[in-house]
Amino acid sequence: MTFQNPKISIAICTYNGALFIREQLKSILDQTYQNLEIIIIDDKSSDETVKICKSYNDSRIHIFSNEINLGYTKNFEKAITKCSGEYICLCDQDDIWNLNKVETLLNEIGTNQLIYHDSNFINEHGEVLNVASMANRYHMYQGKDALPFLLFNCISGHASMFRQELTKHLLPFDTRFFHDWWLAYVAVNVGTIKFIDKILVSYRQHTNSITDNLGLKPDIKNTGKRVKINLNWIKKCSDYPNNKNPELIQQAYYTFKMLLSGKKRLSAFLFIVRHYDNLFFIANRKKKSSVSKINFARKLSLANLNEL
Repeated sequence: MTFQNPKISIAICTYNGALFIREQLKSILDQTYQNLEIIIIDDKSSDETVKICKSYNDSRIHIFSNEINLGYTKNFEKAITKCSGEYICLCDQDDIWNLNKVETLLNEIGTNQLIYHDSNFINEHGEVLNVASMANRYHMYQGKDALPFLLFNCISGHASMFRQELTKHLLPFDTRFFHDWWLAYVAVNVGTIKFIDKILVSYRQHTNSITDNLGLKPDIKNTGKRVKINLNWIKKCSDYPNNKNPELIQQAYYTFKMLLSGKKRLSAFLFIVRHYDNLFFIANRKKKSSVSKINFARKLSLANLNEL
């Protein structure tokens, strides 16, 4: 049942976020859409994060503190289980939301299971970084095909709104993989996903960030545009019981499994050529010629195992 003024749950996971949590909470509490439920799950912070969150006199805020540290993936899982809204937005502790973010996503989601938006990047001081936005780093996918998410992901949790009904297909999270990548994969199989080309979040990047889109962490090496085939991830996807096209995903798993074993390279070449546009949709922002696709498939299917 859809209501004209549905409750939107905001699931926030915190851990030692005292430095930035005030800015994040202010940008949520001041949203143009006000029928919100704000679920904060603190993962055993040792700073004043919980104290800051409890200082707000707002009945929409519900704070829970973990007795042990769960890690961000299981913490988001717990946060989602606490949400009662018709729609759920995931939220980091250190970003800044545009004040019309929730209203915009709600107005645009339509019949889709998930909707997401573009984000720009800011530093620890809140200054906009002179780099391309998220949508200029990835080819943002929308639709109902799961193949684009076998090798790449363009959907960040902080940019997403999804239907409450999706949670029964989504949980539990597997800590081996990013929860937002799994969210994207499940949503595209259960229904459709939509992208709106609007920057609605200032996504903070600093050395303590969980993700490192800009390579700011000193121990992260730049591997260029090498294709990373995570066979465990593809296997998990192939085992998902709600796959729209299970035979195709199983074929993808078998193809890449054989390729990583140095076997059936011709079959891998043919599969990659046949499904190139979907497999590499997210990675390829510029249209490739047929010759370029064939050459890339040839190089990938003939690559040494340590190059994949």
